Formats: sequence, C-alpha cells, structure tokens
Amino acid sequence: MSVECIKQPEGRVLCKFSGHIDTRKCLESERDVVSSIECARSIIFDLDGVEYIDSSFLRLCGKAYYKVNAGNFSIINVTPAVKKIFKIAGLAERLNLG
Repeated sequence: MSVECIKQPEGRVLCKFSGHIDTRKCLESERDVVSSIECARSIIFDLDGVEYIDSSFLRLCGKAYYKVNAGNFSIINVTPAVKKIFKIAGLAERLNLG
C-alpha cells in the first residue's frame, strides 16, 4: 500500500491510495493521513489501484468522514470488489462512494 495526500485550494485534501490496504499497512500510514487532513474542509480518498481493504481502512474512512461535514467527504475510483466491502459494512451510501 502507498498513500500520497495532496493539499489543494480551498482546504481540500486529496489522498491517493494504491495496492492492498491491510491492517499493518493502514496503521503505518494512518498518522500521516490524519495529520494531512487535520485542517481540511473537504477530503477525497482516491482508491484507483486499490484491490483490497480491511476494517482498519474502514475505520480511517470513518475518521475522515467525521473530521469534515458528511457532505465534504467522498471516495472515488472504487473497484467493484472494494465497493462490496463498503456495502457489507453498511457504509457505501453514508461515505459517498463514487
């Protein structure tokens, strides 16, 4: 897994993830992601190239979701397999998957 967070105009932060996001890798990157979104007004998680996520990533999504108002968090470029995990967890509609 790799992640790159890019601060954009108007307080938007784009975090680009790739690879397998398992517990170990997510925990290793979580501090950097959380510090990057600390002052964000809107957050976008780009999952282009992500083949797998586990519950630790769902928790990170929840942190980002609650950091900004619900309408200011979205997840883009979600593969069908990853979208299925969000649906099973009951988070697909709440987290604004695109």
